[in-house]
Amino acid sequence: MNKAKQKNWWVYLILCTGILFMFIPLLVTVISSFKPTKEITSNFFGLPKQFTLDNYSRLFEDGVVQYFGNSAMITIVAVVLMILVIPMAAFSVARQMNRKTAFNMIYFFLIIGIFVPFQVIMLPMTKLMSSLGLNNIIGLIILYLTYAVPQALFLYVGYIKTIVPEEMDEAAAIDGCDKFTMYWKIIFPLMKPMHATVLIINALWVWNDFLLPLLVLNRDQRMWTLPLFQYNYKGMYFSDYGPSFASYVVGIIPILIVYLIFQKHIISGMTSGSVK
Repeated sequence: MNKAKQKNWWVYLILCTGILFMFIPLLVTVISSFKPTKEITSNFFGLPKQFTLDNYSRLFEDGVVQYFGNSAMITIVAVVLMILVIPMAAFSVARQMNRKTAFNMIYFFLIIGIFVPFQVIMLPMTKLMSSLGLNNIIGLIILYLTYAVPQALFLYVGYIKTIVPEEMDEAAAIDGCDKFTMYWKIIFPLMKPMHATVLIINALWVWNDFLLPLLVLNRDQRMWTLPLFQYNYKGMYFSDYGPSFASYVVGIIPILIVYLIFQKHIISGMTSGSVK
């Protein structure tokens, strides 16, 4: 018993040390956002001599609200579309893949996209979006929905086959439900843990993504997302570290709130959705 407790003590010590190393950069970022640039360069890890909100005032004067709004709109619309569209496809595939070869082929054709590196399709994708006139926010949302399909479909299909038995479909049909009513009122609510999982994974990705907005939106400053603004802001004001750190804090807060709200569903959704 004593050996077991001692072993657990070392495990907790290692975990706490890891948490500390991950927490330090976040703490330094928050503290630096309240320090003048001169104080950041002279005493990077020290506490500010006097807390100031000038960095945030400067940030808002430079139009961070517009870019924050662009990121919020793109993230919300893209994630909502993922949660509405992909589960419908997953439900059809999960119910038919063992009966019809075509659905089985469609499933493996779609999830194989997980293994395709983005660098392979980056240039053809950019050329295609340009030729279609989709170098805008709508085109970016379509890309996010497309790239989310392989992983989300894999998770949803596994979750449905594991958690949602086909007997529910038969019971709903006996009660007089058509296919859509049965899916929307019975199956869709049962997938709440997986909805939360897909929401967190993809909201974190879309909100923080830099490469796709750089390729699609960089031509028009009015359509910049927050990461694009942070990148170009650092370039324009390379010596003003204070406002840059303030922009990082502004970018962290929304996704942190979303994660804290939905994180309790992530583990159950991931473990259930990856069984099959």
